Amino acid sequence: MYPPINKSDFIDKQFNAVICLIKHGKKGELIVNGASYNKTMPAMPSLTNLEIAEIATYVYNTWDRQRGLIDVKKVDQILSTCK
Repeated sequence: MYPPINKSDFIDKQFNAVICLIKHGKKGELIVNGASYNKTMPAMPSLTNLEIAEIATYVYNTWDRQRGLIDVKKVDQILSTCK
């Protein structure tokens, strides 16, 4: 029903898109691991950039990922480019 987080080629390869999705949500199809998902992910406009960095740090350092601390400055940069 919803795309996986633990084993996800989308999360592994689309870091900037994941940051944008956390803040702005997603409507329409999303392909993850070759499967189509089409459930709406609601936007979370009340999240601060620091909170988004904390969520991303969790996601990218769990389930065998070890990306390290996601800097809020990087999140600021990425969010300024979201479409």
